Amino acid sequence: MEYNLKSLLYSMLAVGLFSAMGCSKSSELGLSLVEQEQSDILFSDTSTLILTTKEADPIGTSGRSFMVCGAYTDAEWGESIASSYMNFRLNSTGASFPNSVLDSLVLSLAYESYGHYGELRVAKPTVTNQVWEIARVVEDIEEATTYNSDHVFMTDGNLLKSNFQFNPNDTAKVTIGGTEFAPHLRIRLDDQAGIDLAKTFLDPQGTATGIYESNTKFKDWFKGIHVRPASNNPTNGSIVRFKSKDALTKLTLYYTDTSNNGSVAKTFEFLTNEDAEVVSTFQHTHPVDLTDNLATDTLVYVQGLDGLHTKVEFPNVGNLGNVIINKAELVLMVADTGNNEFSEPIQLVAKIKNSSNELVVVDDIATSIGKYGSYFVFGGVLENIGNHKFVYRMLISEQMQALVDGTTPEKAIYLTLPSALDPERIKLINHQGVNKAKLYLTYTKIQ
Repeated sequence: MEYNLKSLLYSMLAVGLFSAMGCSKSSELGLSLVEQEQSDILFSDTSTLILTTKEADPIGTSGRSFMVCGAYTDAEWGESIASSYMNFRLNSTGASFPNSVLDSLVLSLAYESYGHYGELRVAKPTVTNQVWEIARVVEDIEEATTYNSDHVFMTDGNLLKSNFQFNPNDTAKVTIGGTEFAPHLRIRLDDQAGIDLAKTFLDPQGTATGIYESNTKFKDWFKGIHVRPASNNPTNGSIVRFKSKDALTKLTLYYTDTSNNGSVAKTFEFLTNEDAEVVSTFQHTHPVDLTDNLATDTLVYVQGLDGLHTKVEFPNVGNLGNVIINKAELVLMVADTGNNEFSEPIQLVAKIKNSSNELVVVDDIATSIGKYGSYFVFGGVLENIGNHKFVYRMLISEQMQALVDGTTPEKAIYLTLPSALDPERIKLINHQGVNKAKLYLTYTKIQ
């Protein structure tokens, strides 16, 4: 429906206000007109919307301060697998280890305190046994290069660690040699390929000679590792988040120095906190009915880890004509809030495709972050409206002005999670269901 709210002054005053205020955005002018009670201010809640579920386009996941690994599966959403590639830097250059005997080579990964998904959210440690493996990367992970979430680096067929079984616990501190450390996962690389790598670290031979002269030479020779769910048992019930740049995320070479007939336990560390790269990758196998978008469908889906996006089209907004958007609020009703293990995202964001067909945040988010350092003005936060009902409200006034003016490649936005590494998922009611998605528009006619 559409209402005429005011019939006082007209476009000359509107143009005068525009010139006097020097507004940088049309929505700012629109808001000022509301405050000044200008003419032909209209309201509509009947705009046509079309919501569909789309497979997410892979985006960059390299250079992040955290990484993910794990897998889960269920009948409705299908299977999701996360893994991470990473390389290391030298703790110091010029290292040498004469008269030394290998003890072990251990990979440690510092747990993040949030951002896990699945059983680890509710059980610490998990009941379900996780089964992971570590492979050696044989392809360069280039510094300052953006790698998308579907990138695959070549790995050696001989695993550094196979069939590593554990029960994640991001709250349990670890005691080593009488010293207590923050929660982290420890994986001993004791398959034959792992032992051989450790021996080469301790006594470089052949092509490995000179690897301790610089980080560049070291990374040229040892290109990194791939941490992944075991290929023969990928479904572990949890996605686990780690701190990729933490001091506890590292490779540690344990050895015994036997110089002068002694026996002194020592370590040498290969670090990740700087001059090292990490890339998280995701794979999803979705049931067909999540993305077939039948005419009878009443649900759409949003899934993190570059899984699923919801596309919201506004096919008729161009018919509004010459208008200034005072306010545009998109309201989306949640169909299912999930459960404690697989909970809903607290925050959704809206993006739009630019001229390069890349997804970027809508103007309203850019403005909100620029002015307030948060999504405060935009919204998009999960809201409990009572009676076990939840909604997301998004203010998209600036972006709606661009859609109306026809300055965007398509008249649509995409609903996603804030980060590609966020694992949450949500079901929303589309434009056909009960409590369907709605766009509430307040706008001013300009002649």
